[in-house]
Amino acid sequence: MKRTDFIPNAWLKAIEEMLDSFDGAILIDKTGKVVLITEKYADLAGLNRGEVLGSSILDYFPDSRMLEVVQSGEPIHADLWEVNGVTIFVSRMPLSWDGEIVGACGVSLFQYVNEAKEWAQRVNNLDLELQYYKNQVRKLSGARYSFDSIIGNSPAIIDAKSNARQLAHARAAVLLTGEIGTGKELFAHAIHQESPRRERPFVRVNCAGIPQIHAESELFGYEEGAFPGARKGGKPGKLEIAHGGTIFLDEIDELPYPVQAKLLRVLAEGETERVGGNRINLVDTRFISATNIDLLKAVKNHAFHEDLFSRLDVNVIRIPPLRERLSDIPVLCENFIKQCNGELDTNILGLDEEVLELFNSYDWPGNIRELKNTIESMCKQARSGILQVSQLPPSILCVSGEPLNENDYSLEAQMNAAEKEVLLKALQSVHWNRTKAARLLNIHRTSLYAKMKKHGLLELYG
Repeated sequence: MKRTDFIPNAWLKAIEEMLDSFDGAILIDKTGKVVLITEKYADLAGLNRGEVLGSSILDYFPDSRMLEVVQSGEPIHADLWEVNGVTIFVSRMPLSWDGEIVGACGVSLFQYVNEAKEWAQRVNNLDLELQYYKNQVRKLSGARYSFDSIIGNSPAIIDAKSNARQLAHARAAVLLTGEIGTGKELFAHAIHQESPRRERPFVRVNCAGIPQIHAESELFGYEEGAFPGARKGGKPGKLEIAHGGTIFLDEIDELPYPVQAKLLRVLAEGETERVGGNRINLVDTRFISATNIDLLKAVKNHAFHEDLFSRLDVNVIRIPPLRERLSDIPVLCENFIKQCNGELDTNILGLDEEVLELFNSYDWPGNIRELKNTIESMCKQARSGILQVSQLPPSILCVSGEPLNENDYSLEAQMNAAEKEVLLKALQSVHWNRTKAARLLNIHRTSLYAKMKKHGLLELYG
């Protein structure tokens, strides 16, 4: 067995054992003579190792590129190479000693192309699985509704949708105004869904649902040790989470005045600072806000920050109340009945004409939300067939002048009806601001919530 003198025999044995771990390997000196060939490579090529060693590589592999590597000193990676009818991937690398190229080594990365294809398929499957989980996260944290979800053909709703579509592609902040239950959140979802940010987070914040003492840390986050009970390591705020996407601030008027001032800095400069921190974070977040009160009046009463109002008042979309789009009631009812049939396993075929007449004469203080809950309540009672006047809730029957059934004359029913009427009047007088309503009724806000839930007002009017 011939050996060359550029690699000592002891070293050559060690190198042979190392290269034997590959599917195939071959080593030549600078003249092209084969110094080493592994058993796997010889078997794959159908050659006798003893005959190949010491021979020119071109005698057995006329198309070999090993000498090209020796002459250029440059490696050739992952090259397709056919040996004895089998296609393999080969990488060829130059060997140097004291700065001089003394030979080259070739090793196969995959014995068969099919193995490479299987490997590529496994990687592809992992990519698909990762994409699936990304999509699931996007569904949970993204917008659920589009403009197609906003039902109606009345001029009022068509005008509102048109204005929203025009603003969807801009980066500017949008302010949605309208009464409780008109569908402001639906519009916020649709604007995000139509925007270039649709693939990024859509973060919803109900400002009225955050305790005022926690409003700042909820929006801006906090650092470790910022206050007693602060989480170890701190916590990112909603504004950081919405980076690159959209943040929807529902009932923005409920934010404490100092937080409003801090929010102004984010709108103006794109800068946030966590509670207890001293580091400025840059965020790229689009703002969509909503309110059911007159913000200008709130500014005059020093309840809302004037500069923040000036920023928000540029792009305003007014969502019309249901009483201004009564022509949409039939198609809305049809849509809600279809939803109920799918979710409640009912078989409702439609509405009695008399019910539609009463719907058109009712004022709908709770707007779309009240209509949806009314239809759901009627579907639960009827289960099948046509929805009748007898299945209408007392609140609509009383206003319409329809006779009540005998159960509605009980003392308990009368007291409940009176309490509900007082709650409605108080809430409507303060534009559904629950803090002000509780103060007006001289009860705790928690008690107001409980009574609203008891009479179905919390579900109807949020």
